[in-house]
Amino acid sequence: MICNKKNIAILVFALSQEEEIKRKPFLKNSSLQSDLTSRTITLVKKTGLDYFVYNEQQQLGTGFGERYSNAINDIYEKGYDAVITIGNDTPNLNKTRLLKAVETVQKGQSVIGPSYDGGFYLLGIHKEAFHQKEFSQFQWNTSKVRKELYSYLKSYNTSFSQLDFLYDLDHFSDIINIYKTLPFLLKKLRRVLQIILRTEDKTASTKQTFLSYISSKVYYNKGSPSLTH
Repeated sequence: MICNKKNIAILVFALSQEEEIKRKPFLKNSSLQSDLTSRTITLVKKTGLDYFVYNEQQQLGTGFGERYSNAINDIYEKGYDAVITIGNDTPNLNKTRLLKAVETVQKGQSVIGPSYDGGFYLLGIHKEAFHQKEFSQFQWNTSKVRKELYSYLKSYNTSFSQLDFLYDLDHFSDIINIYKTLPFLLKKLRRVLQIILRTEDKTASTKQTFLSYISSKVYYNKGSPSLTH
């Protein structure tokens, strides 16, 4: 189904800073969570699409799958024909990738942004391809969920396109991979990641690997940090 941009909405499905820190204690002494949320909203606004932010106050249901499915269905009930869902924990999601997702949805395809952990950081799906009960029963928060999503779309003969693989920030160990691939322009995020790894008392080998990596590189110019890209 070809879709007009005015009939597409973006759903930012993420927890508030307070709730996110409860699940990711390594974020507790940093501004990273609020920085990522602010950057995500700025990025979404650049698409010109309507968008909705659902944190734990708007999410309804007992488990992740139920809450996520309910949120998507809620957007459809507002009158939209397609929804693009993202979180706030994928620093390398940029305007180019997001606009590519919008273009794909406009052409009538679903779109998936795969993450390296077996999940996905972005999903664009049309109303007719969304079956709420079945969708809610995937093995959410596991490494199997993306494959289940592929099978689900294929079972309904729904064509889909795939974006680049990116890293999500789910665990302390994800910081190194994200830092290595983060664009140099994102100076503020890079500095916050450095602070977390220098101050958090995690595995010595992980910290030493990171410190050795950054000590051999020159990453930033002097001046005020900025959140661009």
